[in-house]
Amino acid sequence: MTVAPGRLEGKRVLITGGGSGINFAIAERFRAEGAAVSVADLNPDARAAVEGLGARFAPVDVADAAAVDAWVNEEADTLGGIDVTVAGAGYELVAKATDLTVEQWDRHMAVMLRGPFVTFKAALPHLIAAGGGSLIALGSNLSFAGLTGFTSYVPAKHGVIGLVRVLAIDYAEHNIRVNALCPGPTDTPLIRRQLVGVPNPEELLASWESDTVFNRLGRPEEVAAGAVFLASDESSFVTGSSLMVDGGYTAR
Repeated sequence: MTVAPGRLEGKRVLITGGGSGINFAIAERFRAEGAAVSVADLNPDARAAVEGLGARFAPVDVADAAAVDAWVNEEADTLGGIDVTVAGAGYELVAKATDLTVEQWDRHMAVMLRGPFVTFKAALPHLIAAGGGSLIALGSNLSFAGLTGFTSYVPAKHGVIGLVRVLAIDYAEHNIRVNALCPGPTDTPLIRRQLVGVPNPEELLASWESDTVFNRLGRPEEVAAGAVFLASDESSFVTGSSLMVDGGYTAR
């Protein structure tokens, strides 16, 4: 499919966790669509790839609210404002409750749920000043389901949906739309790392593929296409919603 560029022409965008996987694909697609993009990622080694897109890069831990505030304000000054913010930073942690430490829980929640909150809180004054815009939080198919061992991941992703709905109501008067983008099993470095060292990686991969009605993993660029829609003016009447890009996972 050939997509004409320019749907995000002139948009000034911040993306957390944009150094790899789905969020990198979002950064890449947004640049192709004409947006000015700044990426924050905890991994400083992501700088070269991000800057290769023509995007700005900063090493930021979204669990550090002060660091997020400083990054958002600096990028707003550099870009001349903010129109779109994507809160995508996160990681998977698989452990049942009896095997999960309180410290692991707290750290996971700090990144997965508090991270979107502090990112959006820092960005909101700039979107208000711009006369509106779009906030996009990375949810998941597991924002609407449970999965064994995902003791902290699932509550965090459920919480993201609640945050999106409340912010959508509270900031509609400022013409700010707030939505969740919810991928299903997607072929990223993160999911490939989970196949390393397991007894039957082919069997595990096949089980993930069978979770979708297409019997395959999603591709990062397919999720990025959904992000373009939510960031663009085409979704001007869409807020408080969850866009499922999960291959039919939640349809069953």
